[in-house]
Amino acid sequence: MSTTTPSSQFEPLAAPPGEPETAQDAVQALSDWIIECGLSGSDLVALIGGLCERLLALDLPLQRGHVSMAALHPSFEAFGCTWRRGEGVQSEVFEHGSDTQAQWRASPLHHMIERGQTRMRRRLDGPDAKVDFPVLREFREQGGSDWLALLLRFGNASQTINLPGMVISWVADRPGGFTEQEVALIERLAPRLGLACYRIALQQVAEGLLDAYVGADAGQRILRGQIQRGAAERLSAAIFFADLRGFTGVADRLPGERLLAMLNDRLGAITDAVEAHGGQVLKFLGDGLLGVFSLEGRPVAEVCGAALAAAEDALAANAVLQRRHGPMEGDALELDIALHLGEVLYGNVGSKRRLDFTVIGPAVNEVSRIETLCATLGRNLLLSERFARACGREVEPLGEHRLRGVAQPQALFTLATKA
Repeated sequence: MSTTTPSSQFEPLAAPPGEPETAQDAVQALSDWIIECGLSGSDLVALIGGLCERLLALDLPLQRGHVSMAALHPSFEAFGCTWRRGEGVQSEVFEHGSDTQAQWRASPLHHMIERGQTRMRRRLDGPDAKVDFPVLREFREQGGSDWLALLLRFGNASQTINLPGMVISWVADRPGGFTEQEVALIERLAPRLGLACYRIALQQVAEGLLDAYVGADAGQRILRGQIQRGAAERLSAAIFFADLRGFTGVADRLPGERLLAMLNDRLGAITDAVEAHGGQVLKFLGDGLLGVFSLEGRPVAEVCGAALAAAEDALAANAVLQRRHGPMEGDALELDIALHLGEVLYGNVGSKRRLDFTVIGPAVNEVSRIETLCATLGRNLLLSERFARACGREVEPLGEHRLRGVAQPQALFTLATKA
């Protein structure tokens, strides 16, 4: 996956105000700019694009610049970006097990990492040319004359965050390549670039892991400082509660690896449906999940319609998986979903050292109790009365039912069967 930012978005390097425009001033200004980017921003594209354009302004014959770093993320294992003169910056994300693995293993950067080599340089033109990797031949065919790469390590073997370091590489296209003074400049700036990239990588780790483990909205709230135990706000929402019926019996018979793969497939399909319609999953509950569709700034009917569409898509996706894989050890894993409408408390719950960012309140308890009646009523989708009246769809009444722990019987509904 990649996106490109044009070169025109990056401003050229200016001399420090009030000082003569010398090469030394310009280099110091560039060094200061890198540190400033590391302190104030978390945009790798802006950093690499701005750096390469500024190196061009110092008359370095740059044709290409590349940076890549290992990631700590459940979906991708590395990220980076590549700048090309006149084309801008292309950001890149490399997913776990992607089809680029063979290409990466054949690259000189992989060779450096495997051997712990911190510097590699290859002349691409002239009598001293050494083009011993496929990608270097590509660079030479594109007019490259010199290739320089550096490996920078983050921390040491005892660090607790699995971010080992970064690789940077540069291609020149002037005949004869980089001068020794230009190489010295690149190597002088490399530690500063590494520090700025490390800060960006840490930001990526924080955002990516919070997004994966608590959800995008909750993650952003945590990063903005909503971290105290008991800190919460009232939120009106459509509440989505899903559970796989028959899972306990399947879990008793399936090997652990097959069970985990099956559960990931089912929960992944439900989550995709919720997120596709604007909801967020707050918690996985063994073989089920809890999600919300916030009413903030949106009409009730629109939000309830989105939650109902997510439920229909999730049920359809689960049915497809059931047909594809067949009943698991004799048990059909049906999906049961309950939808409710109400006010919840959205925030931090737990102990001083272990918190959970979730929703609590009577409405959450009620929707979980409603879901347990799906099997009793022979329905895969149940709606509370409040939700049914607000969703704008034709519904079928199922009578009043007692919910465990709720004083008054509750009227329940399902979608009307199409004629």
